[in-house]
Amino acid sequence: MGATKKGRRGNFLSRIYFHLMHDSFYKNSMYLLINMAFSTVAGFFFVVICAHLFTQKDFGYATSMTGALGLAVAFSNLGMNRTIVRFLGRSETKSRDLVSKLSIVLIFALLSGIILSSFLKSFGIEQVNPLTVFIFIITVLVCSVKSLFDFAFIAIRNSSGALIENSFFGITKLVFPVFVVGSGFLGIFSAQLAGALVAVLASVIILRVKHGFEFRIQPSKDAMIGKWRFAMGSYTSDLVGGLPTSILPIIVVARFGPISGALWYVAMQITNFLLTVSGSVNQAMFAEMANERGDLRKFVKKASITMYGLLIPLSISVFIFAPNILTVFHGNYVAAQHVLRLMTVFALLGVANYITGSILLLFKKVAYITFVNAVNAGVVIFYCVIFAHNVNGVAIGWMLGELANLILFVGGGIFVARQHGGSLDWDAT
Repeated sequence: MGATKKGRRGNFLSRIYFHLMHDSFYKNSMYLLINMAFSTVAGFFFVVICAHLFTQKDFGYATSMTGALGLAVAFSNLGMNRTIVRFLGRSETKSRDLVSKLSIVLIFALLSGIILSSFLKSFGIEQVNPLTVFIFIITVLVCSVKSLFDFAFIAIRNSSGALIENSFFGITKLVFPVFVVGSGFLGIFSAQLAGALVAVLASVIILRVKHGFEFRIQPSKDAMIGKWRFAMGSYTSDLVGGLPTSILPIIVVARFGPISGALWYVAMQITNFLLTVSGSVNQAMFAEMANERGDLRKFVKKASITMYGLLIPLSISVFIFAPNILTVFHGNYVAAQHVLRLMTVFALLGVANYITGSILLLFKKVAYITFVNAVNAGVVIFYCVIFAHNVNGVAIGWMLGELANLILFVGGGIFVARQHGGSLDWDAT
């Protein structure tokens, strides 16, 4: 009898495993979540190592420069990330399309890197010299390419490639600071460049060997025919939506100093871990909806259950053990516990925002998405610049922006879904 029950249990588990491995949504979600978990662990230990090897002041300056990097990468992508996920999977000329978008990103990455490097002193960074500017521009170029490759793996629904290249990125970034102790904030920031270089090389090898992509192909204008409107709409939306994440570290360092910047960055890193859980599942859901037909509610239900099933216990744990988690970085960072707890609660709202945002993007409601992101960015930046007097005030501004997102995204997503009868007949839009 015991052997029979054990056999039934084994068969049940085998069926679950078979189902998960043959359902592209769950399979890609799994790889993206593993990728997220590894990246988070590597990022966590990166901050711990830097907090112990470098001064809090140097770490604060590095966070401002990292914020400028995020802003430059956002400027450079020109909507190619979303466009790849939306169209590459069904393309008959995948290599040409990828190389064409890569060329566009490289041009704009160079421009954005040069322009933003001239503002580094205004971002609260004191020691800016030609070497700092050079490293910043090169890092913008390489990180922009890495970001494009990340989305290419999602588009072809083979996120194991993204897991591999991000593993190289995380390990390299983790080890690098040990060899540049004493180099100040530039040593911390240069870890981004070292990790991105290794990740880009790994991506090229995987895409060539495993997926047959060719990179010695001349870019073509035809690769973007009929896609510019979607690309520019997505670009504007993502650029505006990403402003709080990129600008807040700069605002904190410029207004409250590098130590406050370090506290904010650590709290935001942990919050980003929670947000990335939702974001990883959401990316898999969007790729599925872009390649499949059927009832929209089926995808929303699967994504919601998966997101909340993972996020709720994680959020509760972070809220309860916030001081203990921050102590791991350094005793000085426990001062960020109130900020972290506030942001943890509101990270749960991100689930609804992610799902309804993807529905709006699928039906090409990019103008509305841009409007919502503009409201969010306006609320956050206005409150933080005018009313915030410390990092706690910055956290309140961030939460108000999340509330605005919740109201506008969920309302718009429900309206559009009902307008199309809950169907994924997006070709008709």
